[in-house]
Amino acid sequence: MEEMLKNLNGPWSNAACIGYCLIAMRRAGLRPTAQRRVLLAMEGVFDDVSVEKAERAGYANKEE
Repeated sequence: MEEMLKNLNGPWSNAACIGYCLIAMRRAGLRPTAQRRVLLAMEGVFDDVSVEKAERAGYANKEE
């Protein structure tokens, strides 16, 4: 895990990840209620999904 974290483009932070997501949703014009639903779901994903699985999904641009 530590080895993988070294390869990230910066320090890992759940808060930064949420910030990126929030900024993207605002740029895409999502309503605040939709933004809140996504962020609540995302907080749960941090507990249920490993960094490795999330990275694979990101590269594949789809949910595994």
